[in-house]
Amino acid sequence: MKNIYKFSLMGITLLSGCAGNVASPNAIQKPMAATTPVHSVAVAKRLNECIVRTNQSSDALLVDAQILAITRNNPHAKALFSSSDKLTNQQAVALTNYLAEANTCRPIAVEGLSPELLSVYQDFFKKIDGVYADLIARKITIGVANQERQLLIQDAHIKRLAIQTKKS
Repeated sequence: MKNIYKFSLMGITLLSGCAGNVASPNAIQKPMAATTPVHSVAVAKRLNECIVRTNQSSDALLVDAQILAITRNNPHAKALFSSSDKLTNQQAVALTNYLAEANTCRPIAVEGLSPELLSVYQDFFKKIDGVYADLIARKITIGVANQERQLLIQDAHIKRLAIQTKKS
């Protein structure tokens, strides 16, 4: 269960910049925009705790193994990204339950954000919800959903970095 610790469902972990780099004095440091956390330490901790709690349910384990590659180093990721399967009834129920629980982390994820970053997060949530709705409605395959989800995460991450770079 410790392996399930980051919910990239919404890309929150990528978007939040929770993990700040602590470099040794001799290390070459990255530009500040790339390492500046989006959230305070307290908010990042609460967000991480919410994500960990969410990813420990039986629905989360089923989703991670059979539907969405939500954890890092998911051993099923390759198969999930190339799957031509559509959701079964059991998978649709598990995904719906998982998303309801995971979405409880969203208010924490947007806490204290600047208006620009809030807009990025809200746009991401709207688009990712559309992907999940299409997946549950069986309009798209598991593979397509994983690919679209990954593109949305990357796009939001790039937008976040652009905002941070502009502010530096």
